[in-house]
Amino acid sequence: MLRILVCLVAVFGSSWQVTLPHGHELKVAIDQQFAALDLNHNGILEFSELAAFGAKEDANHDGQVNLQEYMTFLNLPLEIGQPIFNVYDKDKDGFINQSFLTEYYHLLDHNNDNSVSLHEYEQYISTFLACVFGADHGGHGHGPNCDH
Repeated sequence: MLRILVCLVAVFGSSWQVTLPHGHELKVAIDQQFAALDLNHNGILEFSELAAFGAKEDANHDGQVNLQEYMTFLNLPLEIGQPIFNVYDKDKDGFINQSFLTEYYHLLDHNNDNSVSLHEYEQYISTFLACVFGADHGGHGHGPNCDH
């Protein structure tokens, strides 16, 4: 399944403890993640590229991603993975369903032109992380109440 934004955490791997990057470091991480997702390197994140990532995340290929699959695939510590997972687990059943990919793509596609530019990706991810973890990623975020 998706969870693209946490993929940017994978850029930093297990070296990230509880502190997320911010400012220039965050922009660099987001840009690197976008480049990794943009499989054909045309500067646009297409739905098929997002779906390819989602298929890899679903380790047991059951059409949904549980917290363990999510954190294992992205190499996330619980302190980072759990709050993000909780936002996307819409019905709180412990799974992010494959059907969420379409909704997530539309969240990224801010101008609704059926393509996601680097700018749109940067804007969504930085806003989302600020909501979940707090403005400076040091706490006081809204946690699972960041339903976009």
